[in-house]
Amino acid sequence: MKTGFFKQIKEESKNGFISISLYSSNNDYVKHEYRSLAPNWKLYEDLKSKKISEEIFSINYNEQLESLNAKMVFDDLNSLVYDFEPILMTNGSKKKFCHRHLVAEWLEKKLNIQIDEYEIGRVSRKNGYAKKFENPTLF
Repeated sequence: MKTGFFKQIKEESKNGFISISLYSSNNDYVKHEYRSLAPNWKLYEDLKSKKISEEIFSINYNEQLESLNAKMVFDDLNSLVYDFEPILMTNGSKKKFCHRHLVAEWLEKKLNIQIDEYEIGRVSRKNGYAKKFENPTLF
């Protein structure tokens, strides 16, 4: 499983794209949606209009995630895309706060799995942000 953002999509060969956004992707290559992982409208709008901080958003959104069964969500996502790898897509860019990173953190913690970022690879995630994982060198 991976996460990514809609603007990364350049081809249809990877048919595992699943939107977890509140609004439609308007991308012809994204054939599936999983709205249970989208933040609720009020939470999204409050963050967008800066009525709440990213921290408050994260607390509330994590409560939403905790109401779901992680194993069932994982199974649902895999069944949506059949033989393809699920790639959870949102509108957020790679450098901005995004709920997809909160979803990935939640699934990784609950299921003891690793979720990479599409076209980037392994990332470390914290508080709704991702940073490319850098292997430390000895020299």
